Amino acid sequence: MIDDLAIKYFDELKSTKEFIRLIELKNEINKKYMKQIINFKTKESIYNEAKEKNYLTENIKKDFMDAKTKLYEIEEVKEYFKLEAIINEKITNDFNNIKNNISKTFKKDLFIKL
Repeated sequence: MIDDLAIKYFDELKSTKEFIRLIELKNEINKKYMKQIINFKTKESIYNEAKEKNYLTENIKKDFMDAKTKLYEIEEVKEYFKLEAIINEKITNDFNNIKNNISKTFKKDLFIKL
């Protein structure tokens, strides 16, 4: 029963205009901006390794930030993250509502105390 509800919830979520657009953008971004994505991921990997091994330099920081800025300033990427935030907020609100409704159905004094 819970599995059926989860599947129904996800089916409803993925049929929203926000989710459909998010998938469209993901595909578009991956096709149009692969060079920027690879550059960002490469610079991010170098940055993370340098930070972890304590040899982070200003040049490594700058290269990483430049690559990130170039990717994140693309209009499609901005729209993607905006939609992702909207969807995440909806999911969070929905699960908080479920949690609150479940907790209201049980009286606190009915819990077994150890």
